[in-house]
Amino acid sequence: MNVSINFPAEIESALRRRAAAAGQDVETFVQRVVAENLVQEPEVTAARSASPVEFAKRLELWIALHPVLDNAIDDSRESIYAGRE
Repeated sequence: MNVSINFPAEIESALRRRAAAAGQDVETFVQRVVAENLVQEPEVTAARSASPVEFAKRLELWIALHPVLDNAIDDSRESIYAGRE
């Protein structure tokens, strides 16, 4: 099936970044993401039934979906609750 979707520029760039991080082209990446979200079996059950090698591969793919930040983020309690009493 062919589907044409128009994404805003910021979503398109995020798709391109994440596909590159996963070592895939955008089409393959989108197919994988959609397929993973349409699986009938709950994610927890699939993860528990996976071999350690399969689990490690899925974990690496999941990690690749999250961008690495160049800068430190202040996630201290003080910064989160600043201005609250």
